[in-house]
Amino acid sequence: MDETIPVDETIISPEYQDDNLGNKEDIEAIKAQLAEAEEAKRQLTARAHKAEAEFKAKKAEAPQNSNINNGLDADAVDVKILQSQGMSDELIKELTTLAKVRGTSILATQLDPIFVAIKEKSEQEDKAKKASLPASRGSGSPTAKKGFNTPNLTDAEHKELWNKAQGR
Repeated sequence: MDETIPVDETIISPEYQDDNLGNKEDIEAIKAQLAEAEEAKRQLTARAHKAEAEFKAKKAEAPQNSNINNGLDADAVDVKILQSQGMSDELIKELTTLAKVRGTSILATQLDPIFVAIKEKSEQEDKAKKASLPASRGSGSPTAKKGFNTPNLTDAEHKELWNKAQGR
C-alpha cells in the first residue's frame, strides 16, 4: 500500500515557480529570525530558572522564626535594654564596638575590663562637669527696694513711701 505518487514539476505552472523562487530569500530570512527568536527565548528561560533557584535558596536561608522577635536582632534588643537602664549613647557605641572586636554579646561585654575602665572614666568626667557648674543666678540676687531716691517714681509710689515713713 505504500505507493508513492511521483510528483511532476511540469504540472506546476512556470509563473508559480517564478514566484516561489523570489520568496526563497524571504523564507531564509524568516528562518534566520525564527532561530534568533528561539535562541533569545532559550536565554530568557535559562535566566528565569537561575533567578528562581537563587530566590528559593535565599528563602531557605532566611530564619523561620522572624515573627517571634518582630524583625529585631539580639544586638538591637540589647541596645534597647541598655538605653532603658540609662546608659548614654556614647557608652553604648563604645560597648558595641568592643563587643564586635571581642566577638561576644553586648550584655556580656559590659563586664570586660576595658569597658569598665571606659565607663568609669566617663562617669568621672560627668561628675567633674556637674561639680564645676556655676551657682544659679535666679535665687541668690536680692531685689532692690524702692526709696525716695529711686528714679522714675510715680506720684502714687512717692505718696505710699511718704505715708510709710510717717507711720500712717
